Amino acid sequence: MNAPRPKIGRYSAYTVLGFVGYGVASLVGAALATAWQLTLGERLVALVAPPLAFIAAITIATALKGREWIVFYHAAFGALIAVVCAGLAIDACVWRLVDIATLGIGTFLVFGRLGCFSVACCHGRPARRGVVYRDAHVAVGLGRRWAHRPLVPVQVIEAAGTLVLVATGLLVSQTPGRAALVFGGGYAMMRFALELVRGDPVRPFAYGLSEAQWCCLAVGALCAIARPLPWTLAIAGALAAGAIVLIAHRRRRELLLPAHLHELDLLCDAVLADPAHARRDTRPRMRSRRHYGPARRSSPGERRGSCT
Repeated sequence: MNAPRPKIGRYSAYTVLGFVGYGVASLVGAALATAWQLTLGERLVALVAPPLAFIAAITIATALKGREWIVFYHAAFGALIAVVCAGLAIDACVWRLVDIATLGIGTFLVFGRLGCFSVACCHGRPARRGVVYRDAHVAVGLGRRWAHRPLVPVQVIEAAGTLVLVATGLLVSQTPGRAALVFGGGYAMMRFALELVRGDPVRPFAYGLSEAQWCCLAVGALCAIARPLPWTLAIAGALAAGAIVLIAHRRRRELLLPAHLHELDLLCDAVLADPAHARRDTRPRMRSRRHYGPARRSSPGERRGSCT
């Protein structure tokens, strides 16, 4: 499967689809606010607070990182916290506001992941069959390691799963709060699993879990605490069990984590660029740490270049 072009006309497909997603999410939120007969103040909170919090979260993260930095869970947490605080301030039905914000965020994410798919960010790992990115995607930031080979179309899978969760949330939204819990718990389960086939190297890891997987654990726990129902408790338990397994086996997985593969690419490039082909070390402390990178043919008595 060939990847779509990273640009639509003169504009990035990511940007175009992001604006389309915001428009569709706003329409969904407005329709729900009308159907649930929210007051003017409640509608303003539900429709205005999330995008403002999104912008604030991205602006702060970008300033801290020194480059554009968009993390879904950071922005989503900021949006929901803003909605809850504003809802409490005006004495609104907070669960209804959280429902609208959550379903709006989910709708926006569907288009956002399609934008990711177009520009090759948040991409998957190599597979026998999948999407193949070309030089045009390398030019906009894709690592050379991932070009011209099939990758798991993880962005499309996430977009499709998110769409199903939004639809399910709408179907069960008669009770205030249920739509948010269904989407939040379901997305946490899906995202936790999809992180295992993500190939982009920029995500931080701790104890063998990515930042998003830790966020999934927090979301599962919050859903179970907010509504301790059998299915919310089951989701929290399943996420906790999965985390325990991954943490227990993290030493076996560290060598193949995307961040470490990216570091090896950089070190091997440095070895090739260095006339002495000096040895270099990688950061992870693992039992087997030596990696032989590409190097010129050694002359007699000369040690072969390696990166560690």
